[in-house]
Amino acid sequence: MNRLEQYISENKKLFDEEPEAGHFERLQEKMNRKSRRIVALSWSVSIAASIAIILSAGIIVQQHIGGKQKNGAVICENAINMKSCYLEKMNVVAGQIESLSKNLDVWDRKQVMNDVENIISVAGSGFEHEIPQELPDKETKLILSNYYRQNLESLEMIKEDLKNYKL
Repeated sequence: MNRLEQYISENKKLFDEEPEAGHFERLQEKMNRKSRRIVALSWSVSIAASIAIILSAGIIVQQHIGGKQKNGAVICENAINMKSCYLEKMNVVAGQIESLSKNLDVWDRKQVMNDVENIISVAGSGFEHEIPQELPDKETKLILSNYYRQNLESLEMIKEDLKNYKL
């Protein structure tokens, strides 16, 4: 016999007894208190989520409106050839990465430089031809600038990681 069966057989009489008066009312009251806690918790979570969404939207707007300049240099949104401008900036960062990676072992350096080459290659691969022609020029320009900026920022993150890397 396992413990549960033993407990049930020893306390069989307790299972046959009726609960004392007011038991169901107390149980209902406890259940209502728990549901109030759940409601309060769900309201708290909803408020926190709303605040997070508002802050995120503010950060995105700040980056979009205020992000036209980075490190004192104007990003290429207003250049005649946005793609060439971004690719030029990416190549500059790639040169900095190459200098910073000289202290890495051969395998790690090769991996880093392959990643850098892949990022630049993908950015220059003609993504602009994949955007539907039906989109307005403003939307197309926004999509392209975000795409090129993300690639440039990826290279800059690699550069920063290498600056902070200690052998």
